[in-house]
Amino acid sequence: MNAVLYAFPVFLLLVCLELIWSRVAGKKVYRTADALTSMNIGAISEIVRGLVKTVTFGLYALLELKVGVVDFTAADPLAWVLAFFLYDFFYYWAHRAGHEVNILWAAHSTHHSSEEFNMGTAMRQSATTVFYVWIFYLPMAALGIPAEVFVPISFASLFYQFWVHTALIPKMGWYDRIFVSPSNHRVHHGQNGYAIDVNYGATLILWDRLFGTYAAESDAEPVVYGIRKPVRTWNPVWANLVVLARIVRDTLRTTGWKNQLKKLFGPPGWEPEIGGVKKTEFSPSTFRRFDTPIGRWQRRYALFSYVMVTALFGHFLTIAYSMPMHQRLAYAGLIIVSAACTGWVLEGKRWGVLLELVRGVAVAGTLLAGLWFSPVNTAFQAVAGAWLLIMLTLYALMWREGVAVTAAAQPAPIS
Repeated sequence: MNAVLYAFPVFLLLVCLELIWSRVAGKKVYRTADALTSMNIGAISEIVRGLVKTVTFGLYALLELKVGVVDFTAADPLAWVLAFFLYDFFYYWAHRAGHEVNILWAAHSTHHSSEEFNMGTAMRQSATTVFYVWIFYLPMAALGIPAEVFVPISFASLFYQFWVHTALIPKMGWYDRIFVSPSNHRVHHGQNGYAIDVNYGATLILWDRLFGTYAAESDAEPVVYGIRKPVRTWNPVWANLVVLARIVRDTLRTTGWKNQLKKLFGPPGWEPEIGGVKKTEFSPSTFRRFDTPIGRWQRRYALFSYVMVTALFGHFLTIAYSMPMHQRLAYAGLIIVSAACTGWVLEGKRWGVLLELVRGVAVAGTLLAGLWFSPVNTAFQAVAGAWLLIMLTLYALMWREGVAVTAAAQPAPIS
């Protein structure tokens, strides 16, 4: 069973409820471009994770079968209790490594790249952490925790972490001292001096208290969200790669293989010239969030485009595990390109907007022709026809407005 297929609509519902709550409370916690980028990053992440997790879960199950010290079963309550605490413990160290090892930060930084903090940000999960994070949980397999226990425990932890991504819930007293809470996690997403490399926990904040990485939210200095070297893009694909590109470039420019290894595996910001970490200057009072001009119809088209990407993603989740791998890869590639096109529309890049037109017409035309990754019935074709009509109307209005051509998006530098 693909659990994300059932969780994804719940996550979208929670995002909508938080948006309504913020409007009622008079607090602006969402920006259209940032939120759409976060949620498109989430879709790309799940697509990549889905392609990889069959291998990683298989390796976990094989290790548990071959070398598991204790013969636990899914019916054993002790296995579930141990799995909860062990998963939370190893998550702490996996998460901490993602902040303190430069090449791992290249992957995890995607999650921190939003300069807002909301439940949409919770969906901004890196597409590349899946390639390494599973290694941290192999001791659980060696102990004998069965995959039938590990998988639901890991999913429950992921679900718990979703709700703590909100700026609307204040400090919670005693709860903040035991569990990861919105207040604790707000600090974790901050650029402020007191917010760097703290509060790594998933469910329990006790590990941070035990290992000296806990910091409470300051009433005197509100949290400023994001990373100190911002990604400056609405493109969900580039947002996954820009920090990695910086690290690779810096490593290649570094002389000496020992220094190159330290650039990769040392802490972020390590410089051979000073033999330590060079801190990026930051001032909450002068910080300005990344933004680009977005016209009215440009925004509406981008919202429509996201709805269509989400529809494709939802359909992909329903059929992915029944598809041949080559078709699965092709469908995944289509969704990733579609998400990137939404980003280019938000950035007002003319060639990207033209590519979006070609992509939208091609997808709708393929559906109308009855050619797709699954059987296409008359109802499916009717929806595709309506989709094409609305898309062309919104596109014409956006183009007439002129924003698609004239909006000057700032570049996404690797410097």
